Amino acid sequence: MTQIDLLINRIVESAINAVKPSALFENGLILHGTMLNIFGYSTHLENSRTVRCVAIGKCAEAMAYEVHRKLGQRVSGVIATPVIQRRNIPGFEFYETGHPLPDERSEKAGQRIIDFLSKGDEKDLYMFLISGGGTSSTFLPVEGVSIENVQELNRVMMDEGIPVSKINLVRRHLSKLGGGKMAELVRSREKVSLIISDVVGDDLISIASGPTIPDTTSPNDAIRFLVETGIAQKISPAVIDALKGKQSTGSRLLSNYVKVIGSNRDALNAASFAVKEYGYNSEIFSKEVEGDVSAVAQKLIEVAMLIESSDGLLRPPAVGLFGGETTVHVKGSGIGGRNQELVLWGLYMIKKRNADEIFDKVSIFSFGTDGKDGNSSAAGAWFNAGTPIMKKVSVQDIEEYLNNNDSNTFFRKYGGLIETGPTDTNVMDIFGVIVE
Repeated sequence: MTQIDLLINRIVESAINAVKPSALFENGLILHGTMLNIFGYSTHLENSRTVRCVAIGKCAEAMAYEVHRKLGQRVSGVIATPVIQRRNIPGFEFYETGHPLPDERSEKAGQRIIDFLSKGDEKDLYMFLISGGGTSSTFLPVEGVSIENVQELNRVMMDEGIPVSKINLVRRHLSKLGGGKMAELVRSREKVSLIISDVVGDDLISIASGPTIPDTTSPNDAIRFLVETGIAQKISPAVIDALKGKQSTGSRLLSNYVKVIGSNRDALNAASFAVKEYGYNSEIFSKEVEGDVSAVAQKLIEVAMLIESSDGLLRPPAVGLFGGETTVHVKGSGIGGRNQELVLWGLYMIKKRNADEIFDKVSIFSFGTDGKDGNSSAAGAWFNAGTPIMKKVSVQDIEEYLNNNDSNTFFRKYGGLIETGPTDTNVMDIFGVIVE
């Protein structure tokens, strides 16, 4: 393996390991006698008192495992996740669900969670383990909307490159569990929400559609967004009709300790520390990047040029790091995702400059911390512009792959895929540039 291979592996491993539930819960959840400390919240677990737990999203099973590891038979619960089951956790029911499109399995999981929460005792402690992917994992549509209507809506919004904050604005008003409605089912006054954030700025109402968070938006806000973007004309009228007939009730009885226990910020900091240990200079340029992959790729190239010129404070050898979540406007039928397409755009822009020698020591990388990018099995990709194989690739060849959103096929052919497998976590994406 080359030096760059090793460095990128170090970045990927360090970022992901820092936000795995196994690391986050190690000192965050502590039971000493009957005193339970939950990430700064303390409560007593008397002999007759139990913990009822709902875990949703991509990190659900791993988070539930850590809670059971610490609390044992005191805890029982329901897990709803799009990730295939890898553990048998006593006391927990497991539901594998749809993602990114909710399906009948998501409906089943949502209904089971309603039943589970509605039958609890007022003395119980309720623990909600929330992570990205939770919206689709527990989607139970409001009256008048079918799961097929919601799937169509999801496809249109994703293909249009709509940010997740706006997608979840609409989805939580079409869900019986989003926007605080899950927490409203609980009679107990003691509720704890532990959240692994997968949204820019850690906006609580956007993470898994905020099932335990008071919602300050209304169905009219969702309607206005759908109309202004033209999406309303591309989806079933049933969606708009349901939103029009839905009253904004706000969120009630949400006495709730909420803690974001892991985020993109933590992953970036770990990656930056690892880079410095590896002998490279490092700077985190932004932790809240959004926008189309082509615009973000252009920004990465500008940072690479700044580092290479040594005009800034960061001098080679160096790594410029970014975190966030980009968007892709889907127009083709290829295999790939936003991370791989971002990197391919970077290569395309460098090739179009007809000045490859300027970038011979430049590498660009991007990966999803959940280990899965788009409709591919890869987490992301990287390239080094100075390698012989990348010098031979033509601009026209890259254009064909971009036009078909087929970035995975490109990197599978020419090399550069980042493959991690399931990671147990999900805190958006890490991307950046390396200048030797």
